[in-house]
Amino acid sequence: MLVRYAVALFVLLISGCASFPKSPTLTPDPNWVSATLPNGMRYHLYPIEGEQIELRLIVNVGSLDEEDNERGYAHFIEHMAFNGTRRYPNNSVFEEFAQVGVEFGPDINAVTEYGRTVYQLSLPDHKRLPDALDWFRDISDGMTLDRNEVAGEVGVIFAEWRRDNREDTPWPLKLYDDLIDDSLYIDRDPIGTESTLNRVTAESLKAFYDKWYQANRIQLVVIGGFDVENVKVEIEEEFSSLGTESTLPEPYSILPVDRDTQYPLTLYASQGESPALVVSFKDGEDKYPQTLAEQRDLWLRWMVLDAVQLRLEEQFERENLAHNGLYFNFGFLPGWKVYELSVEFNDIDRPYVLDSVARNIASLRDHGVTLDEFLSLVEQYESRNFFHEDQLPIEVAENVYNDFYYNRLPQSRSEQNDNFNKFLEDIELDDLNRELTRLLKPSNQSLTIVYGKGESIANAEKQRDSYMNTVVNQGEIVKVSYAEVQIPQPEPFVTVTEDAIEMAENIFRWKLPNGMPALYYKMDDSDYETQVVLQAKGGVAAMSTKERAALDLLFETYRNGSVGEVSSNDYSHYLESLGVNIEPQVYGNSHSVSMYVPTEYLLDGLNALRYLVENTTPSEVAFEREKVRLIERINIAQTSPYEVFDRASLNLIYPPPSYESPLTIEDYESVTFEDVTSLFNKLFGDMGYFSVYVVSDEPLLAVQGVVTALLGNLKTTREKTEVKSLIYNQKGGRVVKHLSPEDRTYVEQVFIRSSTPRTVDSVFAEDLLNRVLQTRYNQIVREEYSLSYDPFFSSWTWDGESVVTTTMTALVSPDKEKELESLWPKIRKALTKPVTKTERNNAARQLIKDWYESQTDPQFLVGSIARYDLWGYDLEGLIFPEQVIERIDNKTLSEMASVLFDDAAFFESILRPINAD
Repeated sequence: MLVRYAVALFVLLISGCASFPKSPTLTPDPNWVSATLPNGMRYHLYPIEGEQIELRLIVNVGSLDEEDNERGYAHFIEHMAFNGTRRYPNNSVFEEFAQVGVEFGPDINAVTEYGRTVYQLSLPDHKRLPDALDWFRDISDGMTLDRNEVAGEVGVIFAEWRRDNREDTPWPLKLYDDLIDDSLYIDRDPIGTESTLNRVTAESLKAFYDKWYQANRIQLVVIGGFDVENVKVEIEEEFSSLGTESTLPEPYSILPVDRDTQYPLTLYASQGESPALVVSFKDGEDKYPQTLAEQRDLWLRWMVLDAVQLRLEEQFERENLAHNGLYFNFGFLPGWKVYELSVEFNDIDRPYVLDSVARNIASLRDHGVTLDEFLSLVEQYESRNFFHEDQLPIEVAENVYNDFYYNRLPQSRSEQNDNFNKFLEDIELDDLNRELTRLLKPSNQSLTIVYGKGESIANAEKQRDSYMNTVVNQGEIVKVSYAEVQIPQPEPFVTVTEDAIEMAENIFRWKLPNGMPALYYKMDDSDYETQVVLQAKGGVAAMSTKERAALDLLFETYRNGSVGEVSSNDYSHYLESLGVNIEPQVYGNSHSVSMYVPTEYLLDGLNALRYLVENTTPSEVAFEREKVRLIERINIAQTSPYEVFDRASLNLIYPPPSYESPLTIEDYESVTFEDVTSLFNKLFGDMGYFSVYVVSDEPLLAVQGVVTALLGNLKTTREKTEVKSLIYNQKGGRVVKHLSPEDRTYVEQVFIRSSTPRTVDSVFAEDLLNRVLQTRYNQIVREEYSLSYDPFFSSWTWDGESVVTTTMTALVSPDKEKELESLWPKIRKALTKPVTKTERNNAARQLIKDWYESQTDPQFLVGSIARYDLWGYDLEGLIFPEQVIERIDNKTLSEMASVLFDDAAFFESILRPINAD
């Protein structure tokens, strides 16, 4: 429930400076209904058609409001909201809302930040809205703060601290800590301190609670399908009597750090991380856009960041310069606008990466982007739907969450869309280049060099000086141009040869002339987007050890090749101009090519997909570069104690030649360019034994015609892929490693046993059982014994496999390991006891709710249809999931639970602190 760095996600997402004093003022969405009660509490209602309801209770109190002896209290109070209130004693709030399908985590949760605490509740409909308002009122002044509950929760919070705090943190968090050093933020981690948490009492918590939970610091948000007038009456009846210290609503305020805060020159990456560099660009005080001009300034800045990233990515490829990641985005510096360009690489490439970044930054500053680059960016922006007008309640809630940081309600999406479209119509190349010149000037920049563990930083100042000397010099002109791409259409077009058959409601099947089966699901509304998947059995399970190593080199080798007569860059820009995304993917037992395309460009997108399948050519230069990069990256990763532990665990459970066994450096070193091309031909060389799956809102005949015309002549002579069964160590075993740099112990228990072939009923039954057993596992390990904050349970038979794998994990204090060990018999007994009707019904409601929430997502639907068809599951489960769920009673789930650990190979892996006994 704690997000230590939540501010970093959104504090600097909104920025801008007024360019035109008389520019029109932005207005909040008029659909908001807001009011302030006489006690200063504010509420905001946003009705949307549909049934779902999102509620947020926002309290302006966080870790910055605590005294030194109260460190962690705001976060502790947040925990106690779930541990007992007047109307929901103990943990009964979870049980109460589980009856309508609400799950802890995604549906009911909370977060404590530096300056506010936010409680979240997501309901499937309005029926339990009065109960939700009861609970939120209880949170406001009715927490019981029982002594026993407080004492028990201390262990849970320490367990959360163990999860979130590492001795050797990732370098981005080290950078964050360095930036907030010498400010209140560094000493106000919401989790608190060991000393204050050990001394906490119910009385001290209540004093803090009574002081800060006042009506004028509270805002309530309700979004979704409800009657506004009825909800207004309920809110006013429920909250008007809430106590307050002032009738004036308290605005939220951000505490800025010192404006002269400097980025550090050097940092060390943790073991297993790549070296990196960060170039920061400061850009003044952070302000929320109040006018149209300021909003356009913000969007222009988005385009600047994308322009720099686009130039660097393409120049790195042209210079044959490998990297492990490149991203340019808003950084975190409370109160100020700052942007961070981050590049990760292997240490041998550091001087070349520094030089390339400096040269390209100087070039962009002094000469800007080319017309082709500018037009490409505009086309990309035009093809994206940044501001959906038809929003789900959860999307509106996320906007409120961000905008309330600036004490305002979100702008209407229709106004944002209109403004954004006008921005794209009006923007010119000179606008973008002027902004590049302004932002990229040397005085705005500072460089942070991230070194690998154990590297010398002796030459850091020399490298910084070299970078800055290159940046301040006049940049060279870089001529970037993109070819006009005209992908030829097949000649002649293939015509439909058989009628489509309706397999289930809105699901149609037909066969293409080349023998490929096609399955189409027609959505009522998919926001004018179409999803296409070509999928076949095979995947990693069909590969040899060398082929698995070749797979890790395959995608970069082909991504940097060419497509027919079109270069990889020109082909990518062509797809981006259409808003099309094509991704080859390889899973455990299947492989696919997926495509997202705006429906208006379906024909062009399918033609580009066909052309890619028929004409893609790999790059041997890219292969050699990627092989060197990957081997070095793996060498770095294997210095991590966590990587060593994971590999030891996997080797124990899945010894070679199992397709789940970990690969070695020697495996990668033996891979040749011919191995990669051979693997590509095996997977994607033609579409033999592939099927086509489409989800769209287009009419059936239109989809059938265009899919047949563009894909009906693809080559389909590839032999059927034979899938190997998963090999595992049937004797079981134990791995114990004393490697962890943290004072915590990680325990994982795995049980593997044979299972029967899956059916649609067993797919749903496993899902239901996992929900029931995760709740039971949480109740013992977290709630009853306070051993682990996020104890994890899962038990699944993966598609195409004949074994069920059950996994339980816990992250505990080292002195609690023996207690956990003694609890395993109790845990296994609790997990295998009969499932009650209440447990079954709660899990069923959760599953139905999750399923129907996903029915509006075309990407989820096309993946589900491909999965169900590929593995022979009844399509009834897609269209009428509640009918399948109805067949699965608690007796069925009880039988499954009772054999959970029977005749299973047992594995235990334990990662202990270094030098632990």
